[in-house]
Amino acid sequence: MDRPSRILNGQGRVSMSYPYELGDINAFQQIARAGSISNAAAIYNVPKATLSLYLRRLEDALKVELFVRKARGLELTDAGKEFLENCGAIFDSCETAVSAAQRAHSTIRGRIRVASSAEFGTLMLGAAALHFSAENPEIDFDLQLYSTDQILTGQIDYDCLIFIGEPSDSSLLRRKLGSVSYGLYASPVFLRRHGVPARIEDVDGLSGVIYSRNGTPEKWTLRQASRAVEARPHAKFNVNEYWMGKTFVVQGSALGYLPDFFVQHELELGALVPVLPEWRSETTHAYAIYPAQRHRNPRIMKFVDTLCQRFDDFIRDPGYSLIRPRLAQEA
Repeated sequence: MDRPSRILNGQGRVSMSYPYELGDINAFQQIARAGSISNAAAIYNVPKATLSLYLRRLEDALKVELFVRKARGLELTDAGKEFLENCGAIFDSCETAVSAAQRAHSTIRGRIRVASSAEFGTLMLGAAALHFSAENPEIDFDLQLYSTDQILTGQIDYDCLIFIGEPSDSSLLRRKLGSVSYGLYASPVFLRRHGVPARIEDVDGLSGVIYSRNGTPEKWTLRQASRAVEARPHAKFNVNEYWMGKTFVVQGSALGYLPDFFVQHELELGALVPVLPEWRSETTHAYAIYPAQRHRNPRIMKFVDTLCQRFDDFIRDPGYSLIRPRLAQEA
């Protein structure tokens, strides 16, 4: 690979001239994360021709092949893998320089990229972004929701990730936001029709809403003191989205196994009531996760601080205007 050339600048000092630009490296990262030029163009809203040009210019400058072209897309070569692993430090250094300049000002500005699992990101990310942007009007947001499986691949680009459960990547920094647990909930209409379960065994066979992740049904595992059981309702509705599942429960069509924060407002309105409230799931922790280099970025750290301080408020925000529902009358 050619060495960068040394040139004299206007002050007679030696500076470095590189045959590639930051835009070329950024395009390479986008293509590597997306798996193909077409996917990267769609995800990052950049023309395919532009990405192809930048990638070709970078490979020509480095004199190495970064990808192997295959029928289903692009696969990193060994050289490409090494380059991807190390070139992230370039943008981290740029972020550090920007952060140092921003610390000299009383306000923070720039863009924050926040990712979350689709299960609950819809619920809290909007509330968190609205609150933070109101206090910091020069901050812009890029909010993205992914399946848990996509998050665990490690190929998602973010400044901050909201994750419920235990993250597997130990190289990332984390801060605990709070904890969540599940319980059984039903509408008064459902209980009038089917009766109030007196024992956990009475739940078996009742119509229920079953959440599935990648085709795998979520188990209704509940604990009281030292006793743990798996309730087995009839799968009246199978869904892969919690908001849809809650709709069926509020309408009185089925029993639901739902997180406590997710039904807070419905409980206050009387649209839902807890069923066998002494039976609860194991507690699961929620974290804010971010790369170590972001720890020096003031806007990201301020956002993480806000998430930690206001987590309970954000996660219980309904995200819509609530009106007391008209419950159907029994015939």
